[in-house]
Amino acid sequence: MESGFTILKKRSVAYIRSLFQRIRFVTVNREIMVFLLFLIVAVAFWLSQTFKDHTTVNLEYELKIVNVPKNLIFTSEVPSTIAVAVSGRGFTILQYVMNKQHKVLNVDYNDLPKMGGTLTIDNYVWKKALTKELPKGVTPQTVNPATVDLYYSMGEHKQIPIVFQGKIRTSDEYMLCGIELQPKYVDIYAPPSIYDTIKVVYTEPYIVNNVEDTLQIHLPLNKIKGVKMIPDTVSVKACVDLFTAKTVKVPIYCENIPHNRILRTFPLMADVTFRVSATMFNNITEDDFVIVVDYNTIKTQDRKCKLIIRESPKGISNLKVTPELVDYVIEQED
Repeated sequence: MESGFTILKKRSVAYIRSLFQRIRFVTVNREIMVFLLFLIVAVAFWLSQTFKDHTTVNLEYELKIVNVPKNLIFTSEVPSTIAVAVSGRGFTILQYVMNKQHKVLNVDYNDLPKMGGTLTIDNYVWKKALTKELPKGVTPQTVNPATVDLYYSMGEHKQIPIVFQGKIRTSDEYMLCGIELQPKYVDIYAPPSIYDTIKVVYTEPYIVNNVEDTLQIHLPLNKIKGVKMIPDTVSVKACVDLFTAKTVKVPIYCENIPHNRILRTFPLMADVTFRVSATMFNNITEDDFVIVVDYNTIKTQDRKCKLIIRESPKGISNLKVTPELVDYVIEQED
């Protein structure tokens, strides 16, 4: 069993150790506080020197074109923002940035050079607009983009047909019955220099394979520089159906025969085979076809003449006439 003296000794040693650790902690903390104090002073001195000196910073502005005529329509995209490098005393720039965190640059339409349906925002225009916006002592250095060309129309527009651009391929047992566009026409606005050169507007290219059912998609229209389109998208409906083969017997007619001649063919009728969708199968008959022999194409040394398909209905494919060549005789009328 420990004596009272031993216990007192141990407690005294523990207290001394605890006191020593506290002194070390206070000393370390004091050193950190001194370091931070000197750091703050150094940063403050550096900032004060920086704000006194001239400096260059990059600023971003929202671009607005003001005093635009009511009937003017921009037919090319107007940049939403521009980047400007400005220089001046640091304190002045900081004060400007803090007061105007959302910066708007107004460019006057009347200051823009105009030529052939094009407006140009150049270095002179940028400088004039920025001089009105920036505080005294701050000057613009560079602007990005440096030059902006804007196409416009004074309200002239016309309707132009839309043409689907692409390939829609069906699976083996199906066939494409037709492609429908909605709308079929688009209103275009363009500068006079290119207005009359536009005859059609194409969709963006679209290719799809192995289609087995009616397909409906929305496609953007192919952009043309300097042209605004309303609308700028089109709904494309590709009608797809199962196909089946069908054969009809069609009479053979003769054309371009001299008034004193008679042309007879053997046989008198030809088989016409084609592929047609299941929904249209009963709608296509022999009356929808015209097959002829053209007297002007017959050579005397030929024993057979070729059959020509003059008329056939829409919505069919793989059209074939059997036979392709037929026997004939030419008779002289009394």
